[in-house]
Amino acid sequence: MKRTLAAGLTALCAAAALTACSGRGDTATAAGGCDPGITDTEIHFGTSLVQSIAGPQATAASALFDEINAAGGVAMGDGKSRKIVYTALDDGYDPARTVGNVRSLVEQQQVFAIQNLIGTASTLAVVDYLTQKNVPLVFPMTGTDELLTTLDERPVVAGAVNPQTGWEVAERAKQILRDHPQGKVAVLYSNDSLGNGSLDALKSALDGSGTQIVAEQSYEQTTPSVDSQVVNLASSGADVFVNFATAGFVTQSLKKAHELSWKPETYIYSGATDTNFVLAPAGLDAAEGVHSFYWIYDVSSTDHDQVPGVQEWRAFAGRHAGAFKSSDTIAATGHNTAQLLVAALEQMKGCTRADLLDSVRNLHAVTTDLSIDGVTFDTSADYPYAITSMAPMTFRDGSWHYDAVVTRSADR
Repeated sequence: MKRTLAAGLTALCAAAALTACSGRGDTATAAGGCDPGITDTEIHFGTSLVQSIAGPQATAASALFDEINAAGGVAMGDGKSRKIVYTALDDGYDPARTVGNVRSLVEQQQVFAIQNLIGTASTLAVVDYLTQKNVPLVFPMTGTDELLTTLDERPVVAGAVNPQTGWEVAERAKQILRDHPQGKVAVLYSNDSLGNGSLDALKSALDGSGTQIVAEQSYEQTTPSVDSQVVNLASSGADVFVNFATAGFVTQSLKKAHELSWKPETYIYSGATDTNFVLAPAGLDAAEGVHSFYWIYDVSSTDHDQVPGVQEWRAFAGRHAGAFKSSDTIAATGHNTAQLLVAALEQMKGCTRADLLDSVRNLHAVTTDLSIDGVTFDTSADYPYAITSMAPMTFRDGSWHYDAVVTRSADR
């Protein structure tokens, strides 16, 4: 069921540190057996992100919380309505700054939980600290398998809003084996948990098949360019390009492959599919025919404006036109994750951090305004990811086109 949001907006705090303006008290203190960061009238969340890129993500979330607060707050599962206090700090996508920000949010601002951290490196930089402090990390933006393999040691993580790497790669491998059973595969990947995990999963999925990995090139996240890696991959004779690179490196690699007139069938990581910030800078011709997966509609395109949820998004963005555009895909991502948080709060039965984790781990058939038709968000106690269904998609004529949704089996 699509969520209906209350209207009414207070002014946004549009600084590097964003705080939902309405409902903010001086402190959030424990009371009545509750954990710090929640009172009978407020609940306080914090996040850390790269403001220069992901700022609209926090701005859209803050705008949604302001609307809800203006209407009286979230009607939570314990019978009390609470206003959401939301603080977003800038870390410049530097994990060391993420650590400092998260410590400040936990120890000085006493947030109830950390919500929607961006990136694998940032998430892994703070997860052990949050485990030590017993502070939930909900809806982090990463799909690294490490969250699953270390869940027993890091039980504070829930609802990650990227697909689990191993599952996404397995679905990609199915496509490759179906369409290129004798394919020659070239792989670009980052030398970190996400990239190495993705490569290992692909090798495992293709093992024993007629499809062979004939070239692989890694890069460091600090490198200025992956052009030389793409030149090497192109010279391998591969007719399939599996591109596990992130964001700007996908832009570079697509552009370089196009310059080299290398035209393999290309599959890119779902976390690097943004039309505005990843594909368009490469050139739409360079991105033509690229395949990936996603779970919410691409709002940079008007192709799905007839969908009621997309219309809800357009109306919401219109009410905040001075803060972000309705075509802003990053803002749309922030809005989507904020709606997931609200869904969890609505069924949260108590006022402890354990209650929040229990609720985030028990989302069933939840949809949001922008979820692609057929996609639902489902969670469980033993699987710390919220993306359990997603649509295969292909970029054609300047926009993404979606195929039938695939759903992860609980038996995996």
